[in-house]
Amino acid sequence: MGGLAEVEAKLELVRRVEAEHRFGVVIGEPRELEPIPGIPEGVIEVFSLFDRLRGDGFVFRRPAEIESPEAWEARDVNPHCPLGSPLVIGSELGGPDKVEAAPVNLDLDDGSVYYCDPDEYVFAYKNVEVEEVEIEEFAPGIVTFFDEFVLGERYPRLVEVVLGSAPVTRRDRKGRPRDAWMRLLLQSGLVPASE
Repeated sequence: MGGLAEVEAKLELVRRVEAEHRFGVVIGEPRELEPIPGIPEGVIEVFSLFDRLRGDGFVFRRPAEIESPEAWEARDVNPHCPLGSPLVIGSELGGPDKVEAAPVNLDLDDGSVYYCDPDEYVFAYKNVEVEEVEIEEFAPGIVTFFDEFVLGERYPRLVEVVLGSAPVTRRDRKGRPRDAWMRLLLQSGLVPASE
């Protein structure tokens, strides 16, 4: 899994840049997790690299369900979920209090990472005749998602899909992005300066 080494290298880089510049983001520490049979490829490996990544608009947190094989077996599975009870790997931070809101999900069948607008989800949940829920798929797997959308040049697309276009273009008085995670990625050279 060559992409995992890239994610690990990017995490080391952003940890160094954050320590030097203090943008105010959180980059949690690594801790090896036990393998869990049947879980999509890359999930355990990625979440062994950090417990939490938090910027202004998102938090990506190691799901409690993958802390151990026992926790995985005891996880809550909703048989009525129109998305098939995905694994929540992150959330938007919404409102003035930056509470965790709309989730970023991992499909447990194919391992893809996607976002579903909360209104779409509620509509589908209440209307069982709805056969398909509209989602925005980011990546075919978790390693690609973190490599490209959280720690890479496709981060502005993640922001645009989940938070809207305004956070991508908002600047401070010095012309810098107001989003601390974006400033971290720019300073690290992981997002082109034209973004």
